[in-house]
Amino acid sequence: MSSAGSSTRQFTPASAAERPTATLARHGYLATAPLLPTLAVSFQALDAYRELHGACPRLSVYAFCRALCALHQNAFRGVYVEQFSIAFDVYLDILHEVDVRIARALSRDIPDWRMKNACAPCFHVLEDEPPLLFDLFVTIDGNSSLKHVDNAFRSGDRRFDSRAARTDIIIPANEVDVFENEVQTARKVRYFPSAAVSTTPTPAMPPELPPETTSENLAEPAQAKSICAERWRNAGPETHKKMFTLFAATGVFVCLCRHGQLLTMCDMIRSGELMKYALAIADKLMRVYGPSVRIKLGYDIACEFFKILMRSSLGSRADAVISCVVPAFHGHSHNRACQLDWHPMYMKGVGKEDFEGCERFFSASNDLASGTRLASAFHRHQAIEQHVAFWAVRKHVESGKFIFNNYRQALQIIEEGTRALAIYEQDLQTGAADYERYLVQEREYLFGLKSEPPELALKFEYIEALQLLEQEGFLDYLIIKTGITGKEITAIKREYVNSHKRVMAAEETVQRIEEMLDLSTQWIPTSTEYKTTAAELHIRKYRGALDSLERLVVQRLFELKKLGVNGIGYKLREKIGKALRTRAEAIRNTLATYNRLAASLTPPREQLTWEQIMTMVSIGEFDLLRDARQDIRAQAWAKPTHREATQTYFNVERAREEIQRLNVEIRRLFSSMVDEHVDYYRATCAARSENPELASELEVRREYRGVLDEGIVAWLQKTAALPGFSGKLEYGHRIGRDKAVGAVEDDIDDEGGIPGAGGLGPSNCIVDFCEALGGDADNA
Repeated sequence: MSSAGSSTRQFTPASAAERPTATLARHGYLATAPLLPTLAVSFQALDAYRELHGACPRLSVYAFCRALCALHQNAFRGVYVEQFSIAFDVYLDILHEVDVRIARALSRDIPDWRMKNACAPCFHVLEDEPPLLFDLFVTIDGNSSLKHVDNAFRSGDRRFDSRAARTDIIIPANEVDVFENEVQTARKVRYFPSAAVSTTPTPAMPPELPPETTSENLAEPAQAKSICAERWRNAGPETHKKMFTLFAATGVFVCLCRHGQLLTMCDMIRSGELMKYALAIADKLMRVYGPSVRIKLGYDIACEFFKILMRSSLGSRADAVISCVVPAFHGHSHNRACQLDWHPMYMKGVGKEDFEGCERFFSASNDLASGTRLASAFHRHQAIEQHVAFWAVRKHVESGKFIFNNYRQALQIIEEGTRALAIYEQDLQTGAADYERYLVQEREYLFGLKSEPPELALKFEYIEALQLLEQEGFLDYLIIKTGITGKEITAIKREYVNSHKRVMAAEETVQRIEEMLDLSTQWIPTSTEYKTTAAELHIRKYRGALDSLERLVVQRLFELKKLGVNGIGYKLREKIGKALRTRAEAIRNTLATYNRLAASLTPPREQLTWEQIMTMVSIGEFDLLRDARQDIRAQAWAKPTHREATQTYFNVERAREEIQRLNVEIRRLFSSMVDEHVDYYRATCAARSENPELASELEVRREYRGVLDEGIVAWLQKTAALPGFSGKLEYGHRIGRDKAVGAVEDDIDDEGGIPGAGGLGPSNCIVDFCEALGGDADNA
């Protein structure tokens, strides 16, 4: 079986002792049986399927075999699928062994080498770099697409398979389970940040928490539930994160750097998105990268996870290493107070990073799910490993374009934002200090919006019970006093009995609440207590209408996002579209209720229009309407023009930070390509005499990396040509790299400089340069 077709061929062994499998391999075929094979698959066909499956994870072995048979006009047989699968497993084993030998030749066989070098712009740290506030940006999240059906729910006998995953990407389940009980323990403890990490910008803890609190009174205080914990299922109680027993693995929990490279991951075992998976990844990051690396970790429930992390057994180590941020899109579904502390727009040092890389990874990995759900545990991990390998190459190739697009976007934001700020400063008489102060004032205002005390809630219930009693009593009066005769008498008697029961029930409720409030006399509509509490109840209804409107807008935001996700089928897309139409009508009705209640307040609140609701990109604006006791419209920070100016200011600040980081990353990426070429060249020369086969493979890979790097350098040169570019496209020496091994400085001088160094000078292809560089180094 080959790409050219299926046929019967005869091969002659090189010697009498040569096995059939070796004879077939010499002629370019891989046997499907170890001793007496009757069918063999060409290496070309196996490699073709591997590359096609990498480009399109939905492509199965079954579909590939059917396509081959159709192309060559052969009858399809089911045995071809099984035989091809056997050969493909062996082929991947061979490639893995080749990778192991390549890694050994390049001195990359040390523990955690892949994780420490997964991304050149992140980890190829150079000497004499300008300091960055954070060393590494990562994002974590769980996804339930890559499920795995339990063997207990499959027909037939289970075939024993002792093979284990060949990759170190996946954190073993036993290491994850170490943190199984951390959440329950952490929720009983309060966290107080130490003064040692005051230089690291983390969200300020509520000022009501006394710093002198000791371990004797660290119990969680009685307070209102977190809004984020109620809104986000993965931030809620661990006991609610259940999954069907049908699945042995319910998905994966991943960690990626800001350039999309997968750093590590773990399987979610028979559960939802538990926090133990996030804790296990945080532990892995700290163990691999050490205590001196400052990590900014993005998670859609970072506001809740950070509390758990600091209270867990990792807290003492994580305090100085990890700080958290809510991804940009997910942040718009958190309340405004949460956004001011956790959204990347208001965090110094994060630049324009959105921390939404997991969503992009899941958009691609979702296509893998159809072929792994019913596979064996080994084949599922093997498919994930292959997908991650192709994803890594793809992200490396796109790294140059990533830097170019981000640099261009940041320059555009700075140019347009600076012009807008100049106009705002002239019209509003504001400056940078004012915008910073507005943020502090808004945070203080929102923190001051306390939830209603239990006693006030009981008074509300009492007023509602009195109003119900008055309503039912009036109905009873009408039934008694209104003269009714004829056939209606029976119906009226029945209604009278029911009305009397409701009146008695209302009276019992009123008496019960009066006992709880210790009232000696019943409130009447003309009493001061009645009027005050009734007014507060009206405000409560206003907030309830606002909450309903907010909830519907949040649901709309997420359904709009789902419409743009790859891999959604026609039926699901139609279902989401129908839900959006229904949601639109619900929003209209709720908006009418809100406007009616808003107009009845004193002073009346601003009316919202349908256009305002439909253009909302953040539900945080709802929190500014929540307080009906004080009118904040006169405050400068609450005025729309001042808020737009504040947003523009922080957007420009983040864009300037992005430029600083990109100037560092462009040198790292360029230097890593030069260093990698030198490493391959020296390893090839070292292996040429003792292991020519290995040297040949090293040379092939070096040439292929050179082709990829050529495209990356083209993007870096386009970046250096941007008007406003302030960095340097030049080679730098990596920290910890042996200069005797790298020995490139003299070679750089001999070559007249690295292509692109100093910005826009003429340059040759990096592949040609590196070949000359390796030759000079070899002759040195």
